Parts: sequence; C-alpha cells; structure tokens
Amino acid sequence: MERFLRTIYQKYLKFSKNRFFNDTRKYSSTLQNLKLSDSILSQFFNNYSKTSFIDFLSNIKTIIYSKNVYDFVLKNSSEDWDLWPYLKFLENEKIIKVRRNGTVSVLKKEILGVIPKPQTEEQIRKKIENKLKIKIKDNDPTTGFFKKFSDFEVKAKWDQMPISQSSAIFVVKKILENIPLKKTFLFVGDDDFVSVVLSLADPGIESLVIDADDQVLECVDVLAKEFKLKIRTKKIDLRKTKNLKEKFIGFLVNPVYTEAGVKEFVKFGKNQLGQDGGLVFLEVGDESIGNRFLFLQDWW
Repeated sequence: MERFLRTIYQKYLKFSKNRFFNDTRKYSSTLQNLKLSDSILSQFFNNYSKTSFIDFLSNIKTIIYSKNVYDFVLKNSSEDWDLWPYLKFLENEKIIKVRRNGTVSVLKKEILGVIPKPQTEEQIRKKIENKLKIKIKDNDPTTGFFKKFSDFEVKAKWDQMPISQSSAIFVVKKILENIPLKKTFLFVGDDDFVSVVLSLADPGIESLVIDADDQVLECVDVLAKEFKLKIRTKKIDLRKTKNLKEKFIGFLVNPVYTEAGVKEFVKFGKNQLGQDGGLVFLEVGDESIGNRFLFLQDWW
C-alpha cells in the first residue's frame, strides 16, 4: 500500500505542477509579462510549491478523516484554494467521493488501514481502561498502568521521571493526530511507556523502543508479548551509536531537561529519519528549561 501511495504522490506532483503552470500564466500579470519558460517555472514550482510526500499524506489524512472537507482549511490555516486541487485529484483517482454537505466517503478502503486515524482523549482512555481492566487516575504516573504486569522501578541515575497517565493519553492523541503513515515509529527512551499506550490505542502502529536501561526494555517486551503489540526493543547508548540503520516515520523523545540533553536526543532522532523526513515529538518541561526554549529555536 505504501508503494501505491508513492505512485499516487507522483501523479499528484504532475497534476499539481500542471495546475501551477496554468494558474501562474492565467492569474499572474507580472509573470505573464515576463513570459517565463517552462524550465524557469519548474524551478519555481520545485523550490516553493512542491509538496513533500509527508505533507501529501498528512493532507490526505486530514481530508479522509474530517467530518467536513472544510476542516482542512481550519487545520492547515490555509484557504480553500489549497483544498480544491486535492479534492479534484482524489476524486479523479477514485480514492474519495465528496458529498454536497462536505462529508467524505473513502472509496479506496485499503488506505484506511495504513493511515492512522486520529482519536480523542476519551476514545484512547476507554481503550486503555478496557484492555488493562483499570480505572485511569489522571495524576498518577504511567507506571501505574502496568503494575500487575511489571514491577518497574524508577531510577534516579537515568533521570527517570514518568509522566502522568493523562499526559500519556494526550501525547498519544497528538501522535495519532499527526503521523501520516503506519510505518515504524521510534521512541528514543521510553520510561514513560508511551509506546505501549500508543499500540494499545492503535494496534496497527509499529514501534521500536531504544533505551539504555535493561529494565525499561524488559518491561516493554513483557507488555508487548502480553497484548500482542507490534513493538520491538533494542538496548542503545546514544553516546556510542549514531545510526540505527533503519528509517522511521517519526520519533518521540523525553530527554534530560537540559539544553544539551534536548539537543543530543533530538539530533539522534533526526538522524534516523529518511529522505522523506518525518514527525518530531519533543516532551520537555517548561518549569525545568525555562527561557532556554529561545536557544532551542536558534538551532532547530
């Protein structure tokens, strides 16, 4: 199915490029006077208008899971001018059908199996409670999710400080809301066990968890086996390993709350993304890092 999506993406680029040429020559009086060649216009398109594969998938995701196609405009802070090409193209390819009231029917049902569906916090909460047979306590740490399956001990030497159960649900909501493809997702450290919460919410998600703490990996393995989750683990020391030799759709880091810690973890994660790029999720406490967010923006 990923191959199909890449084929559709290449078709969309041709469709989008032709539209760019026509619109530019039809509506831009300045460029009409310049009489630019196709070669020059192609450079303009490639440098300023060409959509990346990740953005293409993200836009399709917004359209197929929206209650109304105009949600696309609100989510992307764009105009309907950006929406119409997608609708026309997807209808031409018989992937979707848009009704007059703005609702979308997906004709190519296989796409729904590879593009993760967004979920509300309430939907995620119900799934976790039903599968774990527990009642979520918002302010309790995530380790409380799995007490009957694992005796994980928080270790100060690894700077472990599990987030709250409600925070884990919020993070999973954001991941499902944004990742555009069920391709392997990377967790650079996971003493919060968000990988498990994510896979419980959507069992179709594949993940790799890397950590230097054997017990974190053992606990994730136990839970993955117990609930038949698509999670692999690998012991990695970020100071010694720079490349995992596989590429990911995105990654999550909750690093040591120092500027150096954030840089090291995020840099490592970025090195694991392929040519298409990917989604970066960073958890960092404002109370710990304060105005150093400004310095992070400088190198981001």
